[in-house]
Amino acid sequence: MEGIKATIKGKGVDSSVEFSIEELIARHQGKPWAEMDDDDRDMAMKDYALSLYSRQNGQVSDGDLRVDLERGTFSSTRSSDV
Repeated sequence: MEGIKATIKGKGVDSSVEFSIEELIARHQGKPWAEMDDDDRDMAMKDYALSLYSRQNGQVSDGDLRVDLERGTFSSTRSSDV
């Protein structure tokens, strides 16, 4: 399962969200994932990251936030941290 970490910055915001490609594909609506080019997929990932951020923080993006994607970056939690 490939993990994605999206860093969200702008207008006093410095945050991040993590999700899997599988999670995104399961929730994606519109053009089939397999038919999308790399630019379309990146845009879908950035849009999904902003929706996760908005849901978690109760803030709606007004377009002034920048999203940077990092692939394969799921955080690991050691059992001693739980």
